[in-house]
Amino acid sequence: MAWIKGVWRLLRLPLFVTPVADVTAAYLVTSFAAGTPEIIDGHVLLLLAGASAGLYLFGMVENDLVDVRRDRLLHVPRPLVTGEIGRPTAVAFLLATVALVACCAVRLPGAAVLAVVATFLLVNLYNLGAKRGPAYVAMPVMGLCRFVNYGIGVAAVIGVPRGIYHLELFGPTGPIWFRHAVALFFATAMITGYSISARRGHTVSTRPWQGVLVVICLAGLAIWIGCRVLGGELPLQTILGRCAIGAPPVARILALLVLPTLWPGGLWAVTGPERRPDEYGRFIERGLYWLILLDAAFVLDTAWRSL
Repeated sequence: MAWIKGVWRLLRLPLFVTPVADVTAAYLVTSFAAGTPEIIDGHVLLLLAGASAGLYLFGMVENDLVDVRRDRLLHVPRPLVTGEIGRPTAVAFLLATVALVACCAVRLPGAAVLAVVATFLLVNLYNLGAKRGPAYVAMPVMGLCRFVNYGIGVAAVIGVPRGIYHLELFGPTGPIWFRHAVALFFATAMITGYSISARRGHTVSTRPWQGVLVVICLAGLAIWIGCRVLGGELPLQTILGRCAIGAPPVARILALLVLPTLWPGGLWAVTGPERRPDEYGRFIERGLYWLILLDAAFVLDTAWRSL
């Protein structure tokens, strides 16, 4: 029983659904935005989910293996320190996750394979170096891990995106999937900041962090309307009219209503002036789960517009 619990903790199994949700949403959003929902392939979705899950699990195991000496010195109760899992077993899991990634990636389109490789390299960059450096380095590197993981799903649909070498992606008529990916990048970077603060034993005020995270997530949810209006794709009155009758983007409204219940203790982080490192865990976990809601909002909105 202790071994099973150790594996569960080593792999952080409940959280693997968050990167899988990202890559799945990327595939669906890109397909709907490109006007090709009829070519959505369940087999490709399974391969994307397998590759993304493998990358996540690899990162979790590698993280504990790299930090085992430090964790022992600091008496951090991770499975490799408590003896629930031995180092050979952890290495076996590490190799198994690499095999899972490889088996799924080789059957994806070439551009998606490149995105898988890039994500794998970024995960290693974070675990082997960036997380020990300044927070302003570690945060964007982890944000890029999620950003490029999202790109695996995009590349599986359209290959290497047109305009990637120019500034077209940042323009008012840029693709919706890019804005979705940017929202995930910034939200992940902020959550990583909390994780770094907890690991380094910092007690910080929660209000600025929460404020920034909420603004970023709301911007990601609202930017779809902004790009449509600025790009002249739909008149403002049409968008407001459709919102008024309760059709999507009501998904964004649902996201806002659910948001307070996902935060630790309701409005815990907003009402508390500061939090100790041992209190960060619930915020980090629920913040990551909330990204699934962000993914769902983009998928619903893009699907609705493609009808």
